[in-house]
Order: sequence, then structure tokens, then C-alpha cells
Amino acid sequence: MAALALLLVPVPALAHRLRIFAALEDGSVMGYGFFVGGGRPRGAPFFIADPSGARLYEGLTDGDGAFRWPAPAPGDYVVTINAEDGHVASATARGGDAPAAPRAAEPAAAPAADDLDARVAEAVRREILPLREEFAALENRLRLADILSGIFLILGAAGGALWLRDRRRDR
Repeated sequence: MAALALLLVPVPALAHRLRIFAALEDGSVMGYGFFVGGGRPRGAPFFIADPSGARLYEGLTDGDGAFRWPAPAPGDYVVTINAEDGHVASATARGGDAPAAPRAAEPAAAPAADDLDARVAEAVRREILPLREEFAALENRLRLADILSGIFLILGAAGGALWLRDRRRDR
């Protein structure tokens, strides 16, 4: 029973799970891969595909596990990193109707309402990007509480199995 409980606890497997942070910023699909327990997939092959799965770009992550690719058009792009040894992860960089590249400044007239809306949306998108990055990292970090929970789950299952064994022996 205790051996079965050991097999069911996924804590060690999560310690090296690969995750990806991906976003569309300034007309480029950018982001990085990271392992939940810490570290980055340096020089790992990755590819970028459209939502239907057609590969648009292939490359290697840099020394920080990061990637960047100029997107040809606004839209959603799926990034997949293969860090080998079974560490494969995918994430979608959602672009929606974001501009493909920043527009050149035009000679000054009063900005149109649509242009102002687009600039405000781009500014907000740029400001929340670091928050999204930090949230992704915190959400996927292996915490001491997770490790202790796994250990105490094993101890609890072993205690329950010993209690059942003693109870059967007493009968």
C-alpha cells in the first residue's frame, strides 16, 4: 500500500517539468522556457506554429532559454520547446488583433480616436507583460509546501496501511 502511494505522488516529476512563457510584443513572438524546479533550457530546439499546427519557424533557444521571432501578422502562435529527456512543453502567444509591428510616427495632426485607442491598448499590453511573466513563474514554481505535502501524504498513507494491518491482525 505504501509503495503504491509512492507511485502516485508526482512531486519529483514536477521538479523538472518544462514550462513556457510566450507573448506577442512589438510584432514579435517572444518568451522563454523554464523548469519548474529552476533553470532554463539553453540551446533547446523550439518551433513556432500557427493554431492549425503548420510550422512557421524553427530555431534554438539562447543562453537564457529565450526565443524571439518576428511575427508576419497579428494572431495566435503556438510555441513548442523540446529540451529532450521527455521535457516538451507548448504555450500559445495570443496576439488577437495586436498590430504586427509598431507604426512609424506620422507628422502631427490631432490623433484620431481609433489611433488613440490602439496606442492605449498597446501601452497597457506592454505594461502588463512583466506581470504576466512573474505570474507564470510563481504559478509554476515548486514550493517547499508542495514537497512537504508529498512527504506527509506518503507518511499518512503508510500510517493508514500499518493501522489496517494491525487491525486485521487483532481480529
